[in-house]
Amino acid sequence: MRAPEPLPPAPSATDEALAARLIAGDQRAFEAIVLRWRDRIVDLAHLLTGDRSAAEDVGQEVFIRLLRRPESYDPGRPFKAWINTVARNLCHDRYRRESTRSRYHQTATHERKFGPRPVTSPIDAAAAAETEERLRGYIAELPAKFRDAFVLCAVRGMSYQEAAEICGCPAKTVSTRLARARKRLGERMKDEL
Repeated sequence: MRAPEPLPPAPSATDEALAARLIAGDQRAFEAIVLRWRDRIVDLAHLLTGDRSAAEDVGQEVFIRLLRRPESYDPGRPFKAWINTVARNLCHDRYRRESTRSRYHQTATHERKFGPRPVTSPIDAAAAAETEERLRGYIAELPAKFRDAFVLCAVRGMSYQEAAEICGCPAKTVSTRLARARKRLGERMKDEL
């Protein structure tokens, strides 16, 4: 007699419940996690690396690690913080492996868009694109800890506490890093805005 198929994960199942099912060997839970988190992880990696191809690679690596070692997830920790931390760490590892900082800077300044802006004329469009390109470059030049705080809080809209869980530091430290990132960016952009 064959064992019954596990029930498919309920759409309302929490991430933590899906992770527990994955640890218990339920492959459908893995599929549900991938469907729920794939786009968010690739988007976060794209914001942190500035490179869409690298972001796709990071996304795959996050889920490969989860599939190979689901027990690496600590059930006492929110799944959101855990998976974002894994993605962030992989982005940092990838950045450290880059042969030169210029390749990262070049990719970041040419690929990432920070959203549409209403533009009234071609001259305004060119000026806005140029300013956006410089801003992306300035973000890419921030030290990693400041860039992480800026991307997680200012771009992704996470709370200081959520970013702190991902960065492995107190929320006050995230707040300070974000303020310093904004100050540095403001200094760099003051003549352009």
